[in-house]
Amino acid sequence: MKSKLGLKKFIFETLVIIIGISISFWLNNMQENSNTAKKELEILKSIKLNITEIESYITNRRITLDDENDFMNYLSVHWDSLNLDSIVDVLQNGRHIKSFHNLFLDYREFHPPISEISSIINDGSIALISNKKIKIELISFMDNNYDYVNQNVKSEIELQQSFREELLKSKSPEIAKILETTSLELKERFQGKIDYKNIIINEFKAIVKLNSAKNYLNLKIRQRYWVMTFMNGFSRKLNKVKKLVDAELLILN
Repeated sequence: MKSKLGLKKFIFETLVIIIGISISFWLNNMQENSNTAKKELEILKSIKLNITEIESYITNRRITLDDENDFMNYLSVHWDSLNLDSIVDVLQNGRHIKSFHNLFLDYREFHPPISEISSIINDGSIALISNKKIKIELISFMDNNYDYVNQNVKSEIELQQSFREELLKSKSPEIAKILETTSLELKERFQGKIDYKNIIINEFKAIVKLNSAKNYLNLKIRQRYWVMTFMNGFSRKLNKVKKLVDAELLILN
């Protein structure tokens, strides 16, 4: 009899221990799942905020590039019969968007604020996102769309640098003159503070004499077309990711 009572007591105590451990594991899992869900929510909110920042950058960048593209198209069509007075008025008021320096001596870069999304992918936090489609689209967005834009921007920069090399090798006093500048002059011209019309006229009179300048402009237009094409694709993919993130946030909130 005592033996049976001892066995029952042992079984009861064992069951209590097993149940206690199971409840403990269950509570730990519940806590862990809750923490994971909170982290996922924070990550998605960070992604949405970063997307808003990128959208703002793209909008401003597109305005600048579209304005410059229109001006380059005009120059290409009318290269052999340019109305210098009209061009000077445009460049005098064009500041940093439409300027002789940006057209022929400098280049445009592409640096959207992607640090948050890039960090989430690189540090492995993306694994906490339960929606597989979001993960796939985010990685595709960075590995494909972003790279496509940058590759074409890089090609445009390389084109400009080749043209710059040619200008450096030129023995023409007129070309040497248009390369002369100071930090103060650039600041004043980009801010549109002081009248530089006479200098701009002389710059264009010198540059239109170069066949390489016309070739450079037309090649730049060609390359810029691809920059804009892939930037628009980048923007569409960004919008797709944004919709997926918004939908997931509605579910999680």
